[in-house]
Amino acid sequence: MGNPTLTEETGCDWPARFGSWAERAPDSRSLCRTERRIPWRLRPPTAADVSGVLREAARNGTPLFPISRGRNWGYGSHLPFQSGSIVLDLSGLDAIGDLDRDSLSVRIEPGVTQAGLYEFLRAHAPDLSFNVTGAGCGTSVLGNALDRGMGYGGEKDRDVYAIEAVLADGSSVGPSPGRNHRSRRSPAGFSTDELFYQSNLGIVVGARLRLRIRQQAEDAAVLQGPLEALMATLKQAYERQLVTHPTHIAEPGRIRRVGFGLLRLLWGRDPTPEEVALCFPEQGTFSGLVPMHGRRRVVDAAWGELKAVAAPGVKLQRVNASRLDFAARWLSRVGARHLAARIRAMRPILALTWGVPSDAGLTALEGYNGGDPDLAGRGAIYGNAVSSLDWAEGSKAARIVRARWADCAFTWILVDSACMLTIYTLHFDDREAADAHRANAAIIGELRSSGLPQYRLDIDTAAAPGADEVVRRMKAAFDPLGLIAPGRYESRCADA
Repeated sequence: MGNPTLTEETGCDWPARFGSWAERAPDSRSLCRTERRIPWRLRPPTAADVSGVLREAARNGTPLFPISRGRNWGYGSHLPFQSGSIVLDLSGLDAIGDLDRDSLSVRIEPGVTQAGLYEFLRAHAPDLSFNVTGAGCGTSVLGNALDRGMGYGGEKDRDVYAIEAVLADGSSVGPSPGRNHRSRRSPAGFSTDELFYQSNLGIVVGARLRLRIRQQAEDAAVLQGPLEALMATLKQAYERQLVTHPTHIAEPGRIRRVGFGLLRLLWGRDPTPEEVALCFPEQGTFSGLVPMHGRRRVVDAAWGELKAVAAPGVKLQRVNASRLDFAARWLSRVGARHLAARIRAMRPILALTWGVPSDAGLTALEGYNGGDPDLAGRGAIYGNAVSSLDWAEGSKAARIVRARWADCAFTWILVDSACMLTIYTLHFDDREAADAHRANAAIIGELRSSGLPQYRLDIDTAAAPGADEVVRRMKAAFDPLGLIAPGRYESRCADA
């Protein structure tokens, strides 16, 4: 897959115009094994440079595809929606500052990673934390929120406000004195923030992020049992407000994959099937994980009520950092090595619930051995479906996926008492990539026709029709030349 020459593709001498942060883009490999032709990658060091790139792109009619860190694993990673786009890599915009305790917020830029923000808070405000996802240490906090990612503390887009963006003509929009206050998400009148979630109307270069105060009890509840019984238990728990954060439920297939990967990271070698079975003996069991934070007596009371509403067949366990570390040391002393290894291997996953980012959630990817998930030995496509918190709807989504692709795995995210997300992964060898993408397209079509739409899209999937005229009008007003991520989160009306 060769790159075109500079002048043939863009009509602009980007290195002469922007110097060392304009570079040829190498042939790309993504986890979902999608291919795009990318002539150049630009890494502007400042927001002012982003404005300059947009003005130059307007003069030459060059499409741009902005990325924060390019780590939207399984949904396209760093690849643009269409070939020929120049990747605008915002990873160099990585400032963290203006930490404001009164509003419990901090300003971040798109290049700020989960690991970077965690270390900043550990150094400057160890009593504060933020909503962590399982996407890995190097993923962008802001990029994930703008694509409405799901953290262990809730929906990420609700964490971000006071968005600063550069428009297609190089002008800027954002909070202003006399209209915005750091303590409140929205000003009087129209909030421009909503323009930039899952859209291609501008390029976000900064925003404020909500933080939280660490609590006396930072526990994680682990629930195991049949899926229908887990959902029934958690529905009652949400309705009674015994839990308030999302619950991540993994199926047995996902648990086996994660267990293998966690042990490999712990031991630095591939575990045998027997070792995986000893450390992770769950067979046919679904496992749920949900944070429980607050004053110790309040969490204890909620835990007691949660056990009381548990459906038959559901087992519950409560853990935190100190309990896990004590248990691992004690088990090692008494010779229960595999149980100790299980705890040590699982600790990074459990710690996501109390705000410690890690790459442990990526271990479910087959052929991943640390480093860059795009280089995993096998490909993976992520997809999702929105439904009610209802066993019948959740199982329907899973049946649709399994009928199209056998090598798949599932996680269900219970958002609250009303909403559930079915997250699926299609695993495949490179030679099966075309078949996997065809299967995914058919899955998405069937999910949509069954009333189970997506809440976020991969780069190969157009938006479903529904708001086409409004989107077209807004795009024409904000980006009349169609320079910013053309086609992204837009429907293909001719195909609808």
